[in-house]
Amino acid sequence: MKKIVLIGDIVASKKIKNRDEVQKKLARLFKNINENNKTLDSPFTITLGDEFQALYNKADNIFKDIWQIMYVLYPERVRFSIGVGELNTKVNKKQAIGMDGPAFYNARSGLDELKEYSFLFNISGEDIENIDFTRQVLFLVSRVITKWKTSRMKIFDSLYQGNTVKTIARKLKISDKAVYKNIDTGGMYMVMALFEEISNLLNKAIKKG
Repeated sequence: MKKIVLIGDIVASKKIKNRDEVQKKLARLFKNINENNKTLDSPFTITLGDEFQALYNKADNIFKDIWQIMYVLYPERVRFSIGVGELNTKVNKKQAIGMDGPAFYNARSGLDELKEYSFLFNISGEDIENIDFTRQVLFLVSRVITKWKTSRMKIFDSLYQGNTVKTIARKLKISDKAVYKNIDTGGMYMVMALFEEISNLLNKAIKKG
């Protein structure tokens, strides 16, 4: 059965003034995700400096995990590449290292491509339906999210967790109208719908062949 590899990379990490604090935030977040996410075959692991990776058995939570990383590290930007394919090695249940195969090659290739541009998300691999269109959708979503300020990030985070507009407004001490305006201007429901649809495409892909 095919697997899903996620590789992430903090953009311009060497220029971050509080780099140690950013790495600590990331380590704490990974600990929480790894302990609670049953869709992980191999846990989030920091590999090279400010690069990290994880292995999934299905894509149900992959974009929620991606979002949590983006939100926790904001205003630092993070690139994410999703790769689908087979493994040539056994799954390492303890750390996402020492594994090899097309799933990792595809994720790595996608990340290398992102480093040449300013997009945040990429996808590559076998049997992914409409992959060229899906890649363009992710590039477009990258452009949208990159323009969000702190308040919009907070609203989307709360909305993605399933909170109502009234709950979000009360929590952030703003009006319902302000929440609705941010949701509409940011296209937040569309972003969540796109993430869900791409997750479904990934789940179909790993079941093929």
